[in-house]
Amino acid sequence: MDSFADTGDTTMSASISRTGYSFNTIEMHKGTVEELTELLEQKVLPRAEIYKNSPVVIDAANINYLKDLDYDQLAATCRNYGLFLIGISGILTEERADTLIKRNIPVVNSTKFARMREENFKPRVITKTIEIQVPVHIPEPYEVKVPYEVRKPEPMMVVSHSLRSGECISAPDTSVLILGNVARTARIIASHNVFVFGDMHGEVYAGSPKDKDTDGYEKGIIYVSGVFAPTLVAIAGNYQTADDMENNQTLKSLYGEDSSVIVSLNGRSLNYCHVKDVQTIQSRF
Repeated sequence: MDSFADTGDTTMSASISRTGYSFNTIEMHKGTVEELTELLEQKVLPRAEIYKNSPVVIDAANINYLKDLDYDQLAATCRNYGLFLIGISGILTEERADTLIKRNIPVVNSTKFARMREENFKPRVITKTIEIQVPVHIPEPYEVKVPYEVRKPEPMMVVSHSLRSGECISAPDTSVLILGNVARTARIIASHNVFVFGDMHGEVYAGSPKDKDTDGYEKGIIYVSGVFAPTLVAIAGNYQTADDMENNQTLKSLYGEDSSVIVSLNGRSLNYCHVKDVQTIQSRF
């Protein structure tokens, strides 16, 4: 336990300490008062004496639009059932944390969410080093044996189930096909293309560099057949976050909607469009 105290007065001092507390967590998917009321009616009301005057937090990991969260109404609803709402948990990105903090909504991440958030935002530095020695004297004739490596193409990785929160799929040297939904904190990383036949709520990286000495595959594409609401989209290192997409006026008919979407790269800009013909995908793969 860390403790910080004012040592100027030896007879009496205030202190701030860091310790662990346990709170009941309410996991929500829509973030509405109606959803919360239904949960409390089913889970809390029948055991009101057990939960009376207990502190709770709301897990917002699966809530798409934090800007629409009415925290005061949610807190009042909890109080009507004898609970004290003390904050929001499940916040994994700085953008989502800023959205809450700007509205004076407390972020109360569990150790698990705090650790995941820290890992997501560690700076990643990619360096490339070239060593040159000059002058170089090569006698003639001189035979140089050059080692070479022939890479065998890898088949497409097929995942025939939905990805749960926190699950990560990595496919170096190939593409990925997901037959199912992708949860909000799940992550897909592929060196080539990513195809999701389901809803997309997590992070998706296509054309990802295979190692620090290679560039990303700029012709990679991302295809989503269901609801298109990712927290992050990236192709060959060029990315956009959920907030970027939500604030993009040209994506209002695509983001958060149930429609086939294809994402490609044009220079350093990501392009989004409806897929009207399956052959459009086949011609790019």
